[in-house]
Amino acid sequence: MLRYLTPIAFVVTGATGAFAAGPTPLIEDTVVATPAPEPIPASGDWQGGYAGLQLGYGFGDFSFNVDDFDTDGVIGGIHAGYLWDMGTWVIGPEFQYDAADLSFDTSTGSGSFDEIARLKLRVGRDMEQGLFYGSAGVAYANFDGVSGITDIDFDDPGYVVGVGYDYRMNSNWVLGGEYQFHKFNDFGADGNDVDFSTVHLRASYQF
Repeated sequence: MLRYLTPIAFVVTGATGAFAAGPTPLIEDTVVATPAPEPIPASGDWQGGYAGLQLGYGFGDFSFNVDDFDTDGVIGGIHAGYLWDMGTWVIGPEFQYDAADLSFDTSTGSGSFDEIARLKLRVGRDMEQGLFYGSAGVAYANFDGVSGITDIDFDDPGYVVGVGYDYRMNSNWVLGGEYQFHKFNDFGADGNDVDFSTVHLRASYQF
């Protein structure tokens, strides 16, 4: 009888000790919360005033009563404006002035296209670092020369339309390119028409 009780007592004693010690605690893995990445803005911030310089090439066709002339050459100047950034779209006015060196000398006469100023509205699509835009406005020009025609000055307006692209280099500097077409009807006198185009490289500083 004793030989049967001894193993039973051993099992009961071991079980009692196990329950007395309690269940073995489970070691849970420590979970480290990873902060959510900051949202990437859907568009760049183009809002604010800006000013800069442009340099480019101009070419035009002058259909005057006395003759027809073609001229081309270097053109460059300054610009300044303001943009409102509405998210997807950007809009704002710009003033642009160019001094030109576009001259000709023919048997009919000689002349030069000396100055051109523009007041226009730019409307563009915000592409984060890039801005693709169109523009339209009023252009004023100064033309000097040609036999039989008095000097034409900034009192002779026309219209200008264009397209361009700006690229933001950093929070302040913007580089871009722009094409503009100008049309002047009855330029200084009835029957004088001018079609004039410009291509510019631009550098702007945004405030």
